[in-house]
Amino acid sequence: MALYKNNNNSLNNKVGKNSIFYPKNWKYFSIFAFILFALLLLFFTTGSAAERPKFLIIHLDALSSPNFFQYIEEGYLPNLKAIFQDGDGHIIPYGLALFPGGTETTIPHLRKGLDNSTGGIGWRHYDTEKDEIMPKYVTFFDMFSHIPRRAKAGFIYGVPFLDIFNMYPLMNIPELLDTYNVLQFFWFATDSLGHFFGEEQYLASYKRFDSYMGRLIKRLNMDEVNLIIYSDHGMSFGRFINPPQEKEIKRIIGDELRAYVHPIVFLKNPEEKDFWAKRIALESEIDFAFFRENTNRVVSYTDYGKIIFEGDGQDNIRYLYEGEDVFDYYQDGYQGEWLDADEWLSLTRKSNFPGVPPNIYNLLMNEKAGDIVIVINHPKIPVFELLFGITYDANHAGLTKTDLLVPILLKGKELEHLYDTEEIWLHDLFNRIPTLDLKDNKPEREKHSLSFWGNLEDIQHPGLELSLSPTYRWNVALRYEDELYNGKFEYDFYSSYVIRLWIGAGLEYQDRNYEPFLHTRLQMDFDKIRFNYSVQSHLFDLKNWEENKKEIVYKVNKRLSFNWQIPNRLGFSLHW
Repeated sequence: MALYKNNNNSLNNKVGKNSIFYPKNWKYFSIFAFILFALLLLFFTTGSAAERPKFLIIHLDALSSPNFFQYIEEGYLPNLKAIFQDGDGHIIPYGLALFPGGTETTIPHLRKGLDNSTGGIGWRHYDTEKDEIMPKYVTFFDMFSHIPRRAKAGFIYGVPFLDIFNMYPLMNIPELLDTYNVLQFFWFATDSLGHFFGEEQYLASYKRFDSYMGRLIKRLNMDEVNLIIYSDHGMSFGRFINPPQEKEIKRIIGDELRAYVHPIVFLKNPEEKDFWAKRIALESEIDFAFFRENTNRVVSYTDYGKIIFEGDGQDNIRYLYEGEDVFDYYQDGYQGEWLDADEWLSLTRKSNFPGVPPNIYNLLMNEKAGDIVIVINHPKIPVFELLFGITYDANHAGLTKTDLLVPILLKGKELEHLYDTEEIWLHDLFNRIPTLDLKDNKPEREKHSLSFWGNLEDIQHPGLELSLSPTYRWNVALRYEDELYNGKFEYDFYSSYVIRLWIGAGLEYQDRNYEPFLHTRLQMDFDKIRFNYSVQSHLFDLKNWEENKKEIVYKVNKRLSFNWQIPNRLGFSLHW
């Protein structure tokens, strides 16, 4: 094809104007051939196999059921109300999170479908073998590993006030659902705003979420999409205990304290846990100090008497007390019978202390639970001091309904079997949806594409690029333009719901010379608009990176897009 550019005059003398090899005719013939190929490809690829159900799962951080329904009633969340309460969806009002309530606890347990008798129980834990408190980043990376790769950027938007930019990943969800049959989206900012800035900014973030959901729902095909919105725990606003709980634990136990990692106390002599639990409960503002008295019996002291949870070894628990019934379970109709976890939640869902017996009994079976588990309940709030003396304005460290009771919002054909459900343990939610598969949630490959473009300023021959994907996150591309042949591969090094960063290498051929190069491309998606920016450098001259593409793409549909390669090339691409 280089012959046409360098020897046009001699070629024109040898080829008649009616021949397709005449340069001007060749240009039009190339366009015609490409369009014909595209139409044939579209015709032969219209059929598709039956697809797996599509799920959009949204993690809405730190929204308790009492707060949620108050905000609904006060008119702050009109879109969520219209979608789930007034529409054909369903809201489970009594979802119960595991204690201690926290994102770091909820995400792994929900993903695995396990209760709190196993796994982590807080941001930090004490390693008895190493005799040291493990840092928070150990727990963070464990939680991070349970979040899908492209959803991990949600932590960036979780920084206070950056949630305003969540509109960009949300607007890409309809198209992403064509690639991934299950999408998980994480809205973290509500938690950080509540902790640091109080209820006003906490509510403002929910109002932003509601506004964005109103736009998103209009663009989703709800005949195909199953929508789940859940919260991982609640949020309580109240008053800090004084002095802080850690100082109180150290003051009361003194030299007999081995380690304290909220809410877990480790003693040098575990045989004395009954003695120290009683002192903690009676000599501080800490409400409960639970400990396992024996294999089947958990006990706590309070200012009003004694709490007793007994297990029968077959997942049934009964509640007894001495002094006053601090939970008011007996007043609400409980009569000392043995109940399993689901029965306890059903019985106590409207209580200020929903589902406490199994939540605490199972926790004390966890090998990380130490000797004593302390609890501080709303309206009192435990103090956690951050850097530079900054403390939280709210928390979710107790056993009350504002700490642990959460709404679960459902809409879709695959979720209709849960529409009669009024209460559920949050960690059991995914187990109750048989068609939801979180394990194999990636496409077999990227989309193939065939691109064609022409130059607006001269009569150069059209450019072509064929991109094929052998497997997910890999592309191999062959490109021809202006007598330059380019072959490369690229790998998806990093992805979010907005950007993808591709890196790779290739080989160029021109004038009988071969030149290896390195390549990187930044892809940014904003609904139907995509921006590609790529640079490359010769392998033996890595100091000089040159821009080789600056492109804006308009995606017409799943198969066709128009491309503007800035500044003067226009074309289109076919995808399959």
